Amino acid sequence: MTTPLIDRLAKTLPNIAPDRARRARERIGAAAFDAWGEEGAAFLDSVFAAAPYLARTAARRPDTLLQLATTPPETLIERLCETARDAATLEDEAEVRAVLRRAKLDLHLVTALADLAGAFSLKQVMGALTDFADAAVQASLASAARSYGVAVSDPLNPLPGYFVLTLGKHGTRSLNFSSDIDLVIAYEPEIIEAPEGKDPLKLFSRIAQKLSAIMQDVTADGYVFRVDLRLRPDPGSTPVAVSADMARYYFEALGQNWERAAYAKARVCAGDRAAGEGFLKDLTPFIWRRTMDFAAVEDIRSIAKQIQAVGKRAEVRAAGHDVKLGRGGIREIEFYAQCLQLVFGGRMPAVRAPATVDALSALAAHDLMDSDEADALIAYYVALRDVEHRIQMLEDEQTQTLPLQSETRRAVAALSGADDLSEFDARMTALFGAVHAAFSAQFDDGDSLATEAGSLVLTGVEPTPDTVETLDRLGFSQPDRVWERLAGWAAGRARAARTERARRLFSRFAPRLIEALAATGDPDAAFTRFSTFFEGLPSGVQPLSLLVNQPELARELIAMLGLAPRLAETLARRPALLDSLLDPAFTRPLSEDPPAYRIERFSGLEALDYEQALNAARRLAREEKLRIGGQLLLGRSRAQDAGQAYADLADASLGAMAQAALMEMSKRHGPPPGDWAVLGLGKLGGRELSATSDLDIMLVYEPGAEQSQGPRPLGAQTWFIRFTQRLVSALTAPTEEGELYEVDLALRPSGSAGPAAVSLSRFEDYYQTSEAWTWERMALTRSRIVVEGGLAARLDRAISTVIETAGPADTLKSDAANMRARLERDKPALSPWDMKMRAGGLIDIEFVAQIGQLVLNKRLGADTQGALDRLVEAQWLDKADGEALKSAHELYADLTQILRAAHGAAFDPGKASEPFARRLCQAAHCEDLGCAADALNVNAARVRSLFERYVGEVVFSATE
Repeated sequence: MTTPLIDRLAKTLPNIAPDRARRARERIGAAAFDAWGEEGAAFLDSVFAAAPYLARTAARRPDTLLQLATTPPETLIERLCETARDAATLEDEAEVRAVLRRAKLDLHLVTALADLAGAFSLKQVMGALTDFADAAVQASLASAARSYGVAVSDPLNPLPGYFVLTLGKHGTRSLNFSSDIDLVIAYEPEIIEAPEGKDPLKLFSRIAQKLSAIMQDVTADGYVFRVDLRLRPDPGSTPVAVSADMARYYFEALGQNWERAAYAKARVCAGDRAAGEGFLKDLTPFIWRRTMDFAAVEDIRSIAKQIQAVGKRAEVRAAGHDVKLGRGGIREIEFYAQCLQLVFGGRMPAVRAPATVDALSALAAHDLMDSDEADALIAYYVALRDVEHRIQMLEDEQTQTLPLQSETRRAVAALSGADDLSEFDARMTALFGAVHAAFSAQFDDGDSLATEAGSLVLTGVEPTPDTVETLDRLGFSQPDRVWERLAGWAAGRARAARTERARRLFSRFAPRLIEALAATGDPDAAFTRFSTFFEGLPSGVQPLSLLVNQPELARELIAMLGLAPRLAETLARRPALLDSLLDPAFTRPLSEDPPAYRIERFSGLEALDYEQALNAARRLAREEKLRIGGQLLLGRSRAQDAGQAYADLADASLGAMAQAALMEMSKRHGPPPGDWAVLGLGKLGGRELSATSDLDIMLVYEPGAEQSQGPRPLGAQTWFIRFTQRLVSALTAPTEEGELYEVDLALRPSGSAGPAAVSLSRFEDYYQTSEAWTWERMALTRSRIVVEGGLAARLDRAISTVIETAGPADTLKSDAANMRARLERDKPALSPWDMKMRAGGLIDIEFVAQIGQLVLNKRLGADTQGALDRLVEAQWLDKADGEALKSAHELYADLTQILRAAHGAAFDPGKASEPFARRLCQAAHCEDLGCAADALNVNAARVRSLFERYVGEVVFSATE
């Protein structure tokens, strides 16, 4: 808005002291009041009656008050900021000091009146103060450098390599009316050069001290801003201007959690901005840790509790209450937002917004807090900051405390538009109470060391009778042995509980642990698996902090451990995986994932170097596999959805690793000398992958040139072979984050005897001659193009041609039956639960679907279920037979997915935990495992019968 303030008076303030208002008029002069008109003059009377500092400022700067009657406040503020910026060019330090102080007085008067009139929002007020502070620091730095003999050629960067960071409210662009500013002054040793004859270390510190003095010395014109330099690393033993190298080392080796919280709000406000921003970028891993850091949250909680516990801050009332640090104050809302930021910010850069209001909005936008709660906290925050400003407008004092005396507090009420002090006090008390209720809901840590079932004492040399009774009541068959193990952990007899802090956290977690174990229905088995997890942890503070702070996560984790023994080992090796359970997407059903969800998760890898991309891909895939397996085990998603999700994940991983391999090859040997595509076969091609599936792939290319064009050119065949090898390495190589996938290239023409990459002409020749076996043509029915570089359409046509010219039906069937017989002889099923290899199992169904397509000379689909449907439509399969095969395939796939997610390839029903047995029976629509085994046998017999009808008799038996 560009109209003068007198046209934007949106608030009516009570005049609580007419005599004081009259005296203010006399000091200021009638001209200013006349220019404001009757309504505006009445507004000024009310302001100056309540705020002596503003009345004195107006008397000292009457021309500014007069201008404000006809000039929009935005225009005046921009002029004042420009005045401060121009001061950076002044040679005389005394002039710089005077210009900045007078401009600051004008700024205070303009922003206060615009705020009190209701013309400015809180954001505008804070923005005006912050913009001016930035300009003032820059001018003070330039003047300080000149005063010590630095030849300043660029006032915006007076000493290259020397920069000023601002933290706190200045850093977040949310200065209050009488804020001090927290500055950290540093220099890059590799860049900075001191003038000849100057001791660099002394010079850099003297410039910092001079900057501070220019800003905060009190002169006849007042001061600009109070300056605090104590947020630099180790302020008790470091100079006021610190080496950036020293600071990096300090934060890496000794940085504390409160410093992470402080530097999360840092930005460059003056000096060499490129150097400063580079320094802050280097601090990113320190501030925003990739793993969710609940240990840091514990420290912030402790700080909050200590602040609140000081004296009368712990009380909630209006008179004498600290609006910033007291219960229900501004700091509680700031802590509320920053705790969630520290937990999630490492993984979600979008929630790192420094300002509190922006942070709350970002957290709500990413479903990390309820949007209604965020809106309420934002409203509370604005109300508290408004009151804070009005407290400071009284006398420009650095205080946030509501006055204890009723008369002075009434002035704050009046500036807030309240005529009735008791009503204002009640409103403030209610506001403090609402804020503290929200804060307490997040920060309550009054954990009981008992369970709902009874006492749990983990000290002493033997369990108390009450503790034994509690464990027995919760279903543990050997309470004494369970207690012995729990007590050992509580005493530090596990790597994860060796520190005092970890033991303290475990004591808080233990009651929830045994309740969650009991809730699985088989507490003994669940405890065994939790023990594998816990005793395998390299350290315990981070995971225990997370489990203590997130009870729902603890329950979910223990439920999954009760279902899946292999999960305990995985999480013990990679405890950072626990973080993924807190992602809102973790509990979202797989069927509700947005299109291209997993591809988007991998999309940022292109900006990383090769090694970083490999590690990031492994982390993302591991998290997503945990999510898919968790959804499946907990019954939130169907096996079919899991198979598709695993395939989507494999597609995204292949795409990202192909891009990484392509960039490496292009960098060394030039871009690809032709078109190419990666073909997915088997379970990958059919989009039926499980938790333990490897990837069957084939890379096909068509040369477009004899050799590549790059620093070290390669012939086309060599280039694509090296590319394939690089891709396989990117997928399989064990990095510090482990492996991504196992890869099998055996389905390429000539298998392991052939080249790693296959030319399109060789591909076509191979499959259209007698070189190719029937099983190799069968494999192509399950193929699909996963990643491509221009060859997709031609390769797709070539595959269709192979299927359309597969050969005589009798030969195809006979070959398939013989192949199945050899598989039964050479790779017999491990048990009746081996639903892939057993007679009448998944392979039988897949062979029927594949042979049907070859016999019909039609490519009907890579997925088994879809192919069976189309074979029925083509009348090659009887409808009832097709339904029987599909029903068996669905049962096998459901059970296989669950078994692979929980146990891997091996499964012994005799050792299955009760929760897992229930989950397996649920998928089989049976009451117990015996019923499920019977269902498998019935389906297997039916499938084998249909296999022999449509394909042929299996000549060899599994025992022959």
